[in-house]
Amino acid sequence: MKKLFALALVLCMLMGTSASAESAETVIVLSDDQITVDGSAITEDTSAPVHLARVIETHEDVPENLKDVENRVVTITDGGVYRLSGTASDIQIAVKAGDDDDVRLILDNVDLTCRTASVIAIYSAHDPRIAGEYGVTIELAAGSDNRITGSHNSAEDPEPEFDGAIGSQVSLGFEGSGSLTVDADNEGVEVAGGHMTINGGVFHISACDDPLNVSEDGVGVLTVNDGYLYSAVKPLEGGEGDGIDSNGWIVFNGGTAINLAHPASGDGGIDSDMGSSINGGVIVGAGNMYDPIESASGQLFMMLEFGQATNDLVVVTDAQNQPVFAYDFPHDYMYIAFSTPDLKDGETYHVYLGGEIEGTVQDGLYTAITSYVPGTQMQHGDGNARQRMTMAAPDMGGLQPGGNVPEMPQGGFGGQAPDMGGQFDMNAYMAALAQLDLNELLKGADLNELLKGKDLNSLLTGFAVTDLLTDDQIKAVFGDTDISILDRGGRGMGGGFGGPRGMESSADVATTDFVLTKDNTGFTNVVAAE
Repeated sequence: MKKLFALALVLCMLMGTSASAESAETVIVLSDDQITVDGSAITEDTSAPVHLARVIETHEDVPENLKDVENRVVTITDGGVYRLSGTASDIQIAVKAGDDDDVRLILDNVDLTCRTASVIAIYSAHDPRIAGEYGVTIELAAGSDNRITGSHNSAEDPEPEFDGAIGSQVSLGFEGSGSLTVDADNEGVEVAGGHMTINGGVFHISACDDPLNVSEDGVGVLTVNDGYLYSAVKPLEGGEGDGIDSNGWIVFNGGTAINLAHPASGDGGIDSDMGSSINGGVIVGAGNMYDPIESASGQLFMMLEFGQATNDLVVVTDAQNQPVFAYDFPHDYMYIAFSTPDLKDGETYHVYLGGEIEGTVQDGLYTAITSYVPGTQMQHGDGNARQRMTMAAPDMGGLQPGGNVPEMPQGGFGGQAPDMGGQFDMNAYMAALAQLDLNELLKGADLNELLKGKDLNSLLTGFAVTDLLTDDQIKAVFGDTDISILDRGGRGMGGGFGGPRGMESSADVATTDFVLTKDNTGFTNVVAAE
């Protein structure tokens, strides 16, 4: 009996030791006066797992008045859990861990600024290279309020380029229940290699370019599973940027995500090169470019193409005149997409601009609506639709390891890439396009009628030849070249492969009934009802 008790005691001690080791944290406290690691001043000995370096950025994007600024770089080289707190300026957290090292950064009330480079720069660590998984975690501590104000740097050999206030060269995940505000002078949070996954937290990200970006072409998957996300491009003159962007895929599985593009550029609220899917959550996207959402999405969504850009309150009511969606847009947008679990297949909805509404509002999104007095009722259709030229990208197989599409999370695209065809001769198409004489082809055409309801600024960023020419004219110019691929979605002229695709008219005759089904989610020429 004593032997059994002794054995149990040893096992408990071993388990306790193991649990203690797993929960051990390195505590880093930051300030402008000093930096401490577990209570002691940080060392500049580069052999230490956490050490200090001092760097003056010399890249071309550094303004003249900041060329002498010295950044203190807190460098982490080992796997483990690191809790950061405090307020500091001209500081960077750099992760340069081994390929087998998992790193967790717990942000616990930090306010960090770096004027000439990324505030958090993740160079290396473990990367499983599977969508939805990651070796580096940024955790927002419960009850914490964190702020990152950061810049970016240019590519300098042999160092990789970091475009965002938070940048990573490996897959990155966000967890926790605290809040994070990011104010960026270029991109907000960018993963240049691998995937980004959001599993929790409250985010407000404003940037001069894409607030959230996964930029590995044809590979990266940006997944939102939970949390609250508000990502918006700053409305600066001459600016651009998508509300949320991926050079691979975007998958929304839950949470709340509001994604606003630059209001004066041809960018989309939800922009992906390989496809976007909505399987759950409350999702809003607004921009001035049509970015298709997969019809195979697990949750219904609605896409509204307005005849004129609007910055008004948009309210959608169901057959019982109860609001199912209400958002007060801060800027003018042409394309507005949204999805909520309340949308029902086959339901008839009505769309209004303005009116009087009461309820809980956050960042323009109304929930728990108690009353609504309708404003201007809207109609759609009338045979008008904005058609734009789109071209398919070449086969993406060579850009991916082994030529395979990464496995998607549950509810994604099942590992299947969009069919690129292969019969389309791009050289022949471009040669034929170069020979177009629009003056001759459009001689005698009534341009006022032809361009009725179309936004010229958007149209000229990528018009559709099929929208301007008759079938006989297309035959005369392109001969037997198969141009049907131009009507396939998602690979366009604006912004990588994720350019605009034309929406077919939602109705030949104008109607105020917006009948939503899985195969009928887009509504064109949304204007005030006559």
